[in-house]
Amino acid sequence: MSEDPGRRLGLVVDASRLDLGLSKQDLAKVARVGRSTITDLINRGKVPGRAATRSRIEAALGWIAGSFDAVLGGAEPALRSDTSYPLSGSTKVLVEQLAQISEEAHAGAVAAETLSRRLRAIGELAESAAHLAAREPRRSSPAP
Repeated sequence: MSEDPGRRLGLVVDASRLDLGLSKQDLAKVARVGRSTITDLINRGKVPGRAATRSRIEAALGWIAGSFDAVLGGAEPALRSDTSYPLSGSTKVLVEQLAQISEEAHAGAVAAETLSRRLRAIGELAESAAHLAAREPRRSSPAP
């Protein structure tokens, strides 16, 4: 039994969406379609009937026009070579904040590793000192 073309399209759309890091809601917003359109396509293989809706989803995924039909026919979608997503002002701020958080996290990890090594060395010295302190003092042997 062959796979339903609509379900296959839904799986390919879902994989492409995930590759782009988009939620279903994000894809719906970028494509300017209802979330239920995306959910029905991905979860149930329900192919949108309107060509304009299909074109919007193709464009949002960075596919060339006609990729829906290609996938329904068993092929893979073709990506546009000029696909780019311009960043809004708030997205640029978010990207900068995330980059700063990443740098701070890396610096914190390096500092934590340094402190960890120091604490390990202090622990080893304290353990050695405890063993030395626990030893009984040497008794001098009786003089002949």
